[in-house]
Amino acid sequence: MNLLYFNWTPILIPFVIGLLRYSRMDLALKILFFFVVYGTANEIFGLYLRYVLEAKNTMLPGNIYYLLEFIFLGYYYRQLLKDRFKPLIFVAIVFAFVTVSLSNLVVFNSWHEYPALLQTISKIFFIGFCLLYFYKVMDDAKIQNLWKEPTIYINVAILIYYAGNLFFSLMFNLILEYSRAFSRLTVLYFSILNALFYVLIAMGFWQVNHGKSGQSSKNDKIGQSEQKVNFVS
Repeated sequence: MNLLYFNWTPILIPFVIGLLRYSRMDLALKILFFFVVYGTANEIFGLYLRYVLEAKNTMLPGNIYYLLEFIFLGYYYRQLLKDRFKPLIFVAIVFAFVTVSLSNLVVFNSWHEYPALLQTISKIFFIGFCLLYFYKVMDDAKIQNLWKEPTIYINVAILIYYAGNLFFSLMFNLILEYSRAFSRLTVLYFSILNALFYVLIAMGFWQVNHGKSGQSSKNDKIGQSEQKVNFVS
């Protein structure tokens, strides 16, 4: 039970900080915040299924989460990389992945089983998106202080979490069959990565006041005001 609380409670940190910083976020960060909100609701619903309804299998909401996870993060990177790639590319990738995943769940697999192969593929996509973003940051060289840029913390979180979970995703079903004791050890490993993931996202949200993303809405308003002044004059 203590491990279960350790697994889901870290998501409350970026949820609370995101609420405090929401009005200053740009569109990309708002998309990520909605991802955190959905994740929080999903974790609470999972606890309700396990301990109130005493459900033995909670993979149905889990599989729905995996689909929406790809949609949220796909559109998050669509915003971050829109000056490098046509937005239609990300829309096509998200649509193709969701279509294949739904076909797999309905025809070949089950909503109550973990989709190991597709989850591995989705994590490879996320790692690739993340590396493309870091390449863009280095190539543009526009961020003066990386430690004050919210998206740096968030992309470090995404890279560590999804790279660290590649083996876990691919071998999940085999791990369960191999040894219950070993499966508990891997769950502990996952829980640590999960906590680190949400703590880094929380740190990113906290930096909205200081980083470029936090000032984007203000700069937009200033730019619009200057345009109005020039138009009137």
